[in-house]
Amino acid sequence: MSKKGRNIYKRKDGRWEGRIYCSGTSKYRSVYGKSYAQVKEKLSYIEADQGQQPGESFFLFNTILREWLETKKKDIKESSYYCYKSKLNKHILPFFKNIRYSHVNETKITEFMRLKMQEDLSSKYIADMVIIIKSAARWCEKTKGYLNRVASVSNIKVKRKTPVLLNISEQRTLQNYLLSENSCTAVGIYLCMYTGLRIGELCALKWSDIDLNKKIMYINKTAQRLIVNNKTAVKLIAPKTGNSVRAIPLPTFLVKILNNFKGDNNCFLLSGTDKIIEPRCLSYRFKNILKKANLPPIKFHSLRHTFATNCLQQNFDIKTLSEILGHSNVSITMKIYVHSSMERKVECMKLLKPLL
Repeated sequence: MSKKGRNIYKRKDGRWEGRIYCSGTSKYRSVYGKSYAQVKEKLSYIEADQGQQPGESFFLFNTILREWLETKKKDIKESSYYCYKSKLNKHILPFFKNIRYSHVNETKITEFMRLKMQEDLSSKYIADMVIIIKSAARWCEKTKGYLNRVASVSNIKVKRKTPVLLNISEQRTLQNYLLSENSCTAVGIYLCMYTGLRIGELCALKWSDIDLNKKIMYINKTAQRLIVNNKTAVKLIAPKTGNSVRAIPLPTFLVKILNNFKGDNNCFLLSGTDKIIEPRCLSYRFKNILKKANLPPIKFHSLRHTFATNCLQQNFDIKTLSEILGHSNVSITMKIYVHSSMERKVECMKLLKPLL
């Protein structure tokens, strides 16, 4: 008996058989498989081939992906290019090896997502790879005229984790430890607590970017380790987005501390020399500082979340905070970086009064 309206049947020998009419002939073609899903996929391949453009069936999807990446190279940041290339080489190209473009459909993309979830990759990472695949298919349809069979594919839902933040008491403990350590690394971390810098922005910060007289810090680059010629190297590149290039006013208490460590304009703040401290190294140092200060382990980026939350609790308007953080719009600030602390929730609940 057929299943789900398709011309697919389970045979007496336990196998599944599917039949499809071959356009241009008066014949039907049969395919076989161990399961309904397997036969359905085989039929979808035949259907795809029958609707393809001349020459389409000879293109491997991996060829399309490589061509797409090279066309994107001139339009995107260097860091984005190497990020795309890394995802392609590690995951996408090995999966689609020897698969024709005409066979890349919703079933195949769903299989890819399921496999990557089994590899315990984050939902965000998988979603980014699906975006690459769909972008390449759109490009192929636009430039070669081949049918885009993945346009309607629903991407995996990204699960955003609520970051672990330090409470007020823990923030004071960290602050006191950093001030007592009296080092360039400690000053840099302290600076992030009160400005919300990203880790790459802090690593790229030079004394020439800080005008202590005007009390302004200029953010115009970030440090990132990239793969260049099959080797990795730390490079200074443009910040994450255009809005990330910004000027941040510095409060007087920060200026006083920075004055005590002021170095040559060509020196990096974190090292005090012309040698850059890469993000991975700073993250490791931050982890050790938390351990020495008997504080719970948190990611460096949590300092940025904490800063945003503290600012709102101190009545910063959301537009000002968004520009200080370098976001393209205020909704990003509210959705991703602003989290209410338990202390704040307790204070708000105390405001409730029973109805008289």
